[in-house]
Formats: sequence, structure tokens, C-alpha cells
Amino acid sequence: MTTCLSPSALPGIDWVKITAGDFIYQEETSHSLPTFYMARNPVTNIRYQTFIDAGAYDVERWWKGLVCTKPEASRWPQSERPCTSVNWYEAVAFSRWLSEQLGFVVRLPTEEEWERAARGRDGRAFPWGDDYKTGYANINETLENNGMCNLMQTTPVGDYPLGASSEGVLDLAGNVWDWCLNKHEPPDEIEADTSGDPRILRGGSWYGNPDAVRSAERNWNDPGERLDNVGFRLVSFGPIR
Repeated sequence: MTTCLSPSALPGIDWVKITAGDFIYQEETSHSLPTFYMARNPVTNIRYQTFIDAGAYDVERWWKGLVCTKPEASRWPQSERPCTSVNWYEAVAFSRWLSEQLGFVVRLPTEEEWERAARGRDGRAFPWGDDYKTGYANINETLENNGMCNLMQTTPVGDYPLGASSEGVLDLAGNVWDWCLNKHEPPDEIEADTSGDPRILRGGSWYGNPDAVRSAERNWNDPGERLDNVGFRLVSFGPIR
């Protein structure tokens, strides 16, 4: 049996409005999306814990078309660090559960939505601009002598405000990779299934170098894989309350 939480029991989500219109996607290709809202930060440990505490791993409807296992603790469990060691199936189940708690639909972003939020309209290389800047993201700068930063772990969400995108979304470069909704191939497949086909990751992590955190960089992994440098964030089309 799952517990329906009151709004006060749910850690709030800071939503950022991403306005409709054309934008540059991948290799100078023009795409267009309607207005949507993206969470300013990745899902944190404290927010994901509400899902676990509500008994959601034992409720079949959150796991329809998914592989349900048992929760695994983040390597760095501090409350405001991004939730890691969560696979794609768990991220989708969490979004379904949270949608019911909030009263409107939230889900993982598609990689087009993710890239629009990260690159703005003008297709910038990094969320903040076209050149890497030391101290703007939690990455391993020492791999290619781009700087001295190499924390070798996650940091609390929002710790790198200078790395914000043009809309103000944070941690889109470094800290943790974000799971996206769609498959790697073909990328227009977004429905849940248990095929094991790789799902998209975007944004790079604390482990990567500047090239790995470029906003157009595509990565992917087995949807059942749990890693200490992979997390997720949410989008919604409203209404945002």
C-alpha cells in the first residue's frame, strides 16, 4: 500500500519556464518545442527518499512496463546531493508517483527538451557559453589541464551558480549525468518497456572532462544500470503550482 503525501511533506521543486520556439539542436539543426518547465536542479536524495518511504517500490501501477528491483543507497547520501545509483526504470516510476502526489504530470525530459534547456536558443557549447570556464561545473578539470578542480564526488545541487544556462537551470554540465526519456536508437521511442535498449544520458558528471560535459554530447546506458555519477531531473508541461 502506498502513502499519499500532503504537499507539505513533499520537498518542493523549483520549476524554470522554458519558452516555446525554435532552437539549434545538435549539428546546427533547427527544431521547435512548445513551452515546458524544467526542474532547476536534479532530484536530490531527500526528495527521492519520500518515494521510498511511501512504499512505492511495492505498488505495481508505478512499475507498469518497467523492471522493479529494490532501492540502492546513493554513494553520497547527504540530503541535498543529487540522488545517484538510480536506474532509468526507477526514475520513471518516481516521476509517475510524484505526478499523482502533485496533481499534474511530471516526467523525464526528452533529449531535445534537455538540450533546449542547456544550450538556449543559440546552440551554445556549454550552458554558460561557448568556452569552458574553470570552476563553472563539478568535473575533472585535471584530465586535460583545463584547471585544478577534481573533487571525485558529487556536490550539493546548485553549488555552481555560474554554470547556469541562459534560463537559469543549474547542473546541466557536470555533477551527474541526467537520464532522458528516449532511447538512444531510435531516439523517437519514449515509451517504457523492458527490452533493455539503451536510454539517453546527458550533461556529463563529476568524473568527466570538459569535452564530456558539452551540451550537445550524447551518451547512453543500459536502463537497468545504476552508477554513482548518474541521476535525473524532471520536466512538466503544467499547470505549475
